[in-house]
Amino acid sequence: MRLIAAMIILAMVPLGAFGGRSITVDPAYPYYKDRSVESVVEEIKANGYDEVRLCCVNESGIDGKLVKAFADAGVRVWMLTFTNGVYSRVDLPKGWEAWRMKLRKKPDPAGFTMLCPNNRDYRAWKKQQVTAALQKYPFYGIDLAEPQMPAYPGPESEYYGCFCDACLAEFKRLYPDAPCFPDFDDPKSPHYWKTDKELYEKWVGFRVASVVNWLDDLVNGEGGIREKCPGVKVATWSLGLDVPDQLAKLREWQALDAAAIVRRVKPDVHVIQTDWPDWIKDNLKPDYPSAYKPVFDSVRQAAPSIPILLQTDIGSKPNMRRDNQWIKAVEAEAKKLGYAGVFHYEYHLGDYIYSEPPAVLASSFQSDTIKLVFNKRLDPAQACNVSNYSLSSGRVDFARVDGNIVYLSVSGVGRGSVLTISGLSDDPSRRLYHDKPACVMPEPVEIALE
Repeated sequence: MRLIAAMIILAMVPLGAFGGRSITVDPAYPYYKDRSVESVVEEIKANGYDEVRLCCVNESGIDGKLVKAFADAGVRVWMLTFTNGVYSRVDLPKGWEAWRMKLRKKPDPAGFTMLCPNNRDYRAWKKQQVTAALQKYPFYGIDLAEPQMPAYPGPESEYYGCFCDACLAEFKRLYPDAPCFPDFDDPKSPHYWKTDKELYEKWVGFRVASVVNWLDDLVNGEGGIREKCPGVKVATWSLGLDVPDQLAKLREWQALDAAAIVRRVKPDVHVIQTDWPDWIKDNLKPDYPSAYKPVFDSVRQAAPSIPILLQTDIGSKPNMRRDNQWIKAVEAEAKKLGYAGVFHYEYHLGDYIYSEPPAVLASSFQSDTIKLVFNKRLDPAQACNVSNYSLSSGRVDFARVDGNIVYLSVSGVGRGSVLTISGLSDDPSRRLYHDKPACVMPEPVEIALE
């Protein structure tokens, strides 16, 4: 049985310029539903994070109360928005279909609608959506996530593109002598991409320019972020991919040139995102960021003082869920390599949600109420069962649970009384995957009420 003092002061990382601990939170997941925004904020803070990247699937669905609750609690909130399409079509206006990317053989990847960065109407709409949200809510900064063109591993991908009319017009504007797009299907064509190498190189350059020009317009263009929201910090993104000749492959396959992005856009911070062929590996070593040295060095050369962050994935697939030990190790490795920080996608996907039992991280006692802050969301039936709590003096009259927080209404309790907690479990119904049983407290815990 473990004894815990009633007032636990959590060790927080000092809040420096892009140097705190950061985590991604996607409020669309069930883990964040049916609980107060205050409980979400307290759980994130109690687990040692002082910065949040809030996934904004569509700007009209932003939970303003959650943004404000984080900001009021001293947690910096970044609006994470996708720049090459949308997960939700809710906000798209009439006629948006004309903005879609035209891909080589397949429609959009499941669950995501690709929108073309060369379509001027899409650009204007996205600018308005983003700047309106930044003006409405107290965001500290904005993450311009995943600006790349599809797709890994280049022209062999059925999702490769874009071949829409807006791209053709822009391609011919940049290269008036180009007769057409490269041909990616007919090896007998004189403009087949492996044959007409000069045309293909122009095409690669055009795709990179499309990404850079779009980000520059969104940030620095008329009606863009810096004009409309000058106090908001801007983070641009590119990818890291553990393949030979990494910089050339990222340019060719996904139209990304990190150095060109930071030179033109001049963001406040740049993010190197772990590409999916890397994060899906079940045995990914914590020192893997060293493989992204070519991208890191190219950014550092282009902008010597810019903070560079690493984005990781900690559990989007069951085979690659990362535990807290891995998370701490990758943060330490990144720091050694010169990164200003690391943030992880996504908080409740980590292995700790599936494997670690509930633990009290903080508690307080005032008047007739005991507040218990746990490391994770609790099973409400167990947490509300007063038989799981006992006092050395006095009694527990009522228990109420709010996500990871338990409020105990007590009577006859004085300072120095000891509260014993036992039998609580987490709530596996709120996980993304349901392949593991609930995690139960292994032993009773005693808390001295002071």
